[in-house]
Amino acid sequence: MVVAQAPSLEVRADDRSRSEAAAKPEAQASRGPADASAKIDPAKEADIRQLMEVTGAKDLGQQLMDAGIAQFRAGVTESQPDNPRAKQFADAFAQHFEKHFDPHALTETVIPIYEKHLSSEDLKELLAYYQSPFGQRMLKVLPVVARESQAAGFKLGQKAAEQAMEDLKAEYPEFVPSAGEEEKHPATNR
Repeated sequence: MVVAQAPSLEVRADDRSRSEAAAKPEAQASRGPADASAKIDPAKEADIRQLMEVTGAKDLGQQLMDAGIAQFRAGVTESQPDNPRAKQFADAFAQHFEKHFDPHALTETVIPIYEKHLSSEDLKELLAYYQSPFGQRMLKVLPVVARESQAAGFKLGQKAAEQAMEDLKAEYPEFVPSAGEEEKHPATNR
């Protein structure tokens, strides 16, 4: 994820991996992550793991799980604020989800993806960059930039949606409630 946010770096696919994938598309599609990682050069796999460690990508599975559970929990409790079982259900779902989702499996799943798209030289250059003081600074700054950019984009999208609804109010009154109707039914207009 962090690698994708570094636009100044040139990323090249490993020619050997590309030609193998072109020669055997059915085999590539049918094999799972464990089969794919078994064919990775051990030195290249070590560099991939080190890059994931340095960039924090190895923690992505846990972060995704935590964010997904929090989003699910908020959605359930906000949609049914007066239902005492809503929180119980959200808690039970979180417990069962954590039982079935192994965050470390994501690391093993994405190693072949890194291997497919990054050459050994790419990995060495990325490691040198992200281990440098500037690379370390970028690792701290990029998530903040991404989060603030997402919020700014959301605000722009929200404003555009409000303006589009205003434009369509007269032509589609059954879909665009008037201000008085919004106050009567605020929960249905989220």
